[in-house]
Amino acid sequence: MAQIRIGVDPDNALGRQLSDLEKSQLPYATSQAANKVAYEIRERWQRQAPRVFDRPTPLTVNAAMYRKATKAQPYAEIFIRDEAFKGTPPAKYLLAEVDGGQRRRKGFERLLQSRGLLSPTQFAVMGRGAQANQFGNVPAGQVTKILSQLGAQRDRYQNQTNDSRKRRRGKGNNRDGEYFVITKRRGALRPGIYERIGRGSGVRSIFIFTNTAAYTPRYDIFGMAEDTWKRLMPFFMKRELEKAMETARPLP
Repeated sequence: MAQIRIGVDPDNALGRQLSDLEKSQLPYATSQAANKVAYEIRERWQRQAPRVFDRPTPLTVNAAMYRKATKAQPYAEIFIRDEAFKGTPPAKYLLAEVDGGQRRRKGFERLLQSRGLLSPTQFAVMGRGAQANQFGNVPAGQVTKILSQLGAQRDRYQNQTNDSRKRRRGKGNNRDGEYFVITKRRGALRPGIYERIGRGSGVRSIFIFTNTAAYTPRYDIFGMAEDTWKRLMPFFMKRELEKAMETARPLP
């Protein structure tokens, strides 16, 4: 995701002629003003995230970062975090929210594809039977359990013998937590990953396979950055130059 640079044209910083002393203080004042604006943009991005996304994770809310300007580099850079200790960096999964279009493949989906359970054109989206966590996603522990069952024992329910099925079910009546995959529509069941529930043939959808996972742009970080810059840069530029002038030594 492209970075946004926050700076100002030094030749037209305040729309008027500057004295020699003001010009000498301009690089420092410009860097300070750029930092103030970058900070405000980052804060605005953070405030907007919970309004745009349904129960965003802390990583998403705090995805905005910035590098401070200096006298030698009189512009600040604000950007979306492009690394993560675990999982996908925000810069990758937020791209579709900013620019629109098809979202990136998740690691879970790539693993399903590598095992032939999900076609190259499909995405896995949360089904109606899934119980979302506090961030609106299928819990990571459940995803791990699904992958374990589907990966280690592919077509588990189709390949079991009647005896082995009876032995497993004889350990208890509750079948919750048994997952299976449907790659082609089966009656009312769409392709996806399902969990068997209760004693009978009840199932609930955890993931549904779909050929589209497109987003419309809704996290307009570039528009917010431009609007904030236009509103605040003149104010901060004037204030920081005045502060610099108060402590500046007269030129010889």
